[in-house]
Amino acid sequence: MGTLADILPNYQSRRHLLQNVHLPAQDFDGPYFLYMKNHKAACTNVLTLLITQIHHALSADESLEISMEGVHNLPPDYLRAGARGLDWATVEDALFGPCYRFTIIREPLSRTVSAWSDKLLGDTRHRRDLNKVLGRAPETEISLPAFLDVIAQDEDARLIDRHWRPQHLEISFGQVNYDFIGRVEEMDAARAHIIDTLFGAKGRSVKIVDTREHLGHKSSSGTYRDALTAKDRRNVERAFAADFEMYESVTRAKVA
Repeated sequence: MGTLADILPNYQSRRHLLQNVHLPAQDFDGPYFLYMKNHKAACTNVLTLLITQIHHALSADESLEISMEGVHNLPPDYLRAGARGLDWATVEDALFGPCYRFTIIREPLSRTVSAWSDKLLGDTRHRRDLNKVLGRAPETEISLPAFLDVIAQDEDARLIDRHWRPQHLEISFGQVNYDFIGRVEEMDAARAHIIDTLFGAKGRSVKIVDTREHLGHKSSSGTYRDALTAKDRRNVERAFAADFEMYESVTRAKVA
């Protein structure tokens, strides 16, 4: 277990770390928890789950409108995150003191392809930012093989965006003592574990919101993944070697 000083180098800034840490905004009659957000690893799904469950734990009112904007610009009644909602003493206590800590990770190849298809396929801010790092015109298209080649060789390109930054850095793997690390590939089991641990029997009666259907949060990354060449896959393995090791470690722990 580390300290704030130990894990800060994992992040682009202090603001970055504060935006990853999510804590309950008020007592909901369940254990105090920390959810460490990990982009492109079911973060919308988990945030929707937590907001929905906390709402039902606090209120008899069944109605709750969930939107993509609302999930990622947190209503203050449910979760605290970012510089406006957290201070350093609170964050340090949650990271290293008594607290139920959990996060979700994703198989690195799937996450990387999903990041490209979601954030770089088209004229997006993420593509313009990456082209700036690469010294290219903002509108330059970036094919999936070209993207994988770039991040395998260019550390700045690999670290610039949270949607494809190494997961082991995003969650400070091995430095934060997590009680639970779920996997996107076993999301039903991870979701059930989170509900049972934090919300108990009452939580099991709350309808699960599937963000893929409710928010249209679907990905076409599977098609692109199937078309990857052996070279493409080697580039991902080269870029995210530590993430593959982390994923295998967590998977082995689940089996054991």
